[in-house]
Amino acid sequence: MPITSSGQATRTPYTGGRFTLELDDKQPVGFVTSIDGGHFKADGVGSTSGGDGPTTRYPGKPKYDDITVTVGMAMSPAFWRWVQATLDNKPERRNGALVGYDFNNKERTRRTFTRALISEIGFPALDGASKSAAILTVKISPEKLEYKDGDGATLRYDQAQNEVAKQKMWLTSNFRFALDRFSGDTSLRNAKIEAFTVKQNIIANPVGSERETRKEAGRVELPTLQVTFPESQMGKWMQWFDETVVQGVPKNTTGHLTYYASDNEQTELMRLDFDGVGLTSLDVEKYEAAKESIAKVKATLYFEGLKLNAGKGNA
Repeated sequence: MPITSSGQATRTPYTGGRFTLELDDKQPVGFVTSIDGGHFKADGVGSTSGGDGPTTRYPGKPKYDDITVTVGMAMSPAFWRWVQATLDNKPERRNGALVGYDFNNKERTRRTFTRALISEIGFPALDGASKSAAILTVKISPEKLEYKDGDGATLRYDQAQNEVAKQKMWLTSNFRFALDRFSGDTSLRNAKIEAFTVKQNIIANPVGSERETRKEAGRVELPTLQVTFPESQMGKWMQWFDETVVQGVPKNTTGHLTYYASDNEQTELMRLDFDGVGLTSLDVEKYEAAKESIAKVKATLYFEGLKLNAGKGNA
């Protein structure tokens, strides 16, 4: 790729080969598999002089869309600490950049964000029969965005190889979901977990004549968990439903979702601990004559607290 005398890449068209996320003073924290949003916008403002005068228009204050990125779970500890702070309801503002490289591993673009908060964290669906890599979806809400041409710097190959190796440990089939209420019960042994997203409300806070709108962190919204298991193991779940819903006496429990490497659950990559877990519904799968698949039930659970515990996959 041609390089100018100043060291910067020439502005020729390119096909993006790799994208990385940086936090705090150009420290790379991992690869990004997709980027959506992060657009540069402004509302058109009109001004009319007199009753019949012409309307003049001009752009209002700059507005920057949230940036949605998908990343592998083998991101660096610095990235996971940012995620963990949001889940702990102690949100942190971070500066950073999304950097694009061409297929020659030369930096071509750089979108720098300032004072950003995480507004969404999406965890992947889990299924013991799946062969997919575990991918996390994160939405970043910046107060300011800037676009610059890349400087032609080369992506560090050793860093790339290390993350690729670590990501191979993260599969959506290697997990264990447990509820303390059902300790030792077989219903969750082959359960499936649907994808779920934790949301951090972001509140716009424009101040005086400042061009960029400030953003403040609001309340963290916890989703529901949807867990599917065989209908033949529904008995204890119906007892729980009868106690908490029919009789109206809530009996919450605690739960744990553990991500493992492909070594028969010897290496714990990460664990999510759920507090105040309760049951709201049991949906029995549609019956069909001559259907060969196992009859299943989908349970919907709420939870009141969520804690991320780093393991060997992200520590």
